[in-house]
Amino acid sequence: MTTIYDIAKAAGVTATTVSYALSGKGSISKATRARVLKYAREMGYRPNLVARSLIKQQTSTIGLVLPKLINPFYAEIAETAERIAYASGYRVSVTNTYEDERLGQELLEDLASRRVDGIIAMPEGLSWQAVHSMTTSGLPLVCCMWEEEEEEAAAPAVGLDFARGGWLAGEHLLELGHRRIGIVAHGTEGGRLNHHLRVAGCSAALAHAGYPLDPALLKFGNSTLESGAAAAQALLSLPDPPTAIFATNDLMAIGVIHTAWKMGMHVPRDLSVVGFDDIVLAAYMAPPLTTVAVDIGALARKAMELVFSMIEGRQTTSPPLLVPTLKVRGSTAPPGEEAFAPDLKD
Repeated sequence: MTTIYDIAKAAGVTATTVSYALSGKGSISKATRARVLKYAREMGYRPNLVARSLIKQQTSTIGLVLPKLINPFYAEIAETAERIAYASGYRVSVTNTYEDERLGQELLEDLASRRVDGIIAMPEGLSWQAVHSMTTSGLPLVCCMWEEEEEEAAAPAVGLDFARGGWLAGEHLLELGHRRIGIVAHGTEGGRLNHHLRVAGCSAALAHAGYPLDPALLKFGNSTLESGAAAAQALLSLPDPPTAIFATNDLMAIGVIHTAWKMGMHVPRDLSVVGFDDIVLAAYMAPPLTTVAVDIGALARKAMELVFSMIEGRQTTSPPLLVPTLKVRGSTAPPGEEAFAPDLKD
């Protein structure tokens, strides 16, 4: 492997001069810098990033902790974050908690031991306590898309107005004429309701219109296709089933549509379905999925900007909540009617 000493010998300069030329620092002539860089290219020089990180006490690496990369929403977040990081000279180390809080804590500790410069933590599989413990250690950490009720934020956060998104879903279905509306939410019966703000927003819209949510129409899943399908089976098998279902993420909404198809139902004539996230697959479903859209680009950009500010030691505050929008497509229509052509557009 070529070293700066090899380049110095070939170029007839000192190793310090080579270091200045490669780093762009120091007081050397343009001609000397050009000669050193020419030899470095010809000799196939590659910088020793490990040694450099030890000297600078930085690794130029951001840890990104996700629940499950198999979920297209988190895959899109990871891709966008990587692009932003690369443009700033950083790399991203992606890990998955698989919604296991014990594993999540281990992953945070592992990233810290690998001396990442900062961490962006997505929800599911990370406890408030684990995140708070990491921030008190001094490692820059940003929470992204957390839906928590803690009185004190565990760390600076980039968040979304989840309640507003739930309201948009409920309001849309009510405006179409639906009155018996079911919800499939990430959570467990009698246990934790992970997507509680999305449910609260939709429930508030229904109550405001005089049609409070029937508790029998709230079913639970874990943000997967399979759980959405199972929850829909339970809802659509009721003696008085809903005419519309709001699923608190797009994968569960797709599972709902699959179950409706298996039961011989037509979406949206027999059942309207609304999702949440606007993953890339949503617009290519049959029918295209009406969903509460999250601006993934803005979300990733704000999270990266916040963690960069913390790394640089600047004063940081959590930015205002991002506001979701409703994208009306072909999976919703008035009860008993086909979707109108305009509904098929983004």
